[in-house]
Amino acid sequence: MSCREVAPTIRIDLRFNGCCDASLGLCADTASENDLSEQLDGLTFIIDRETYQLTGDITISYVSQEGGQGYVITSNKPVSEWEGFAVTDIKF
Repeated sequence: MSCREVAPTIRIDLRFNGCCDASLGLCADTASENDLSEQLDGLTFIIDRETYQLTGDITISYVSQEGGQGYVITSNKPVSEWEGFAVTDIKF
């Protein structure tokens, strides 16, 4: 089965980077029964219900600028003072 035959599922997760505050990230994953899901442009985004209660609604933007490109993830209820500041990739 090729990648094109599988509908992509992207998890929005909470990450901890050592000394820094928590942040939101993206990774390829499969859904569990405790997940909420939203389909958009052929992609399925999933998030654990507890994480959603912590974050509220989430916005994912793509940026391409000198020095880097990637996704910026922000939430209704910020998880840290640096929310939406860093660029992230999708982990596979």
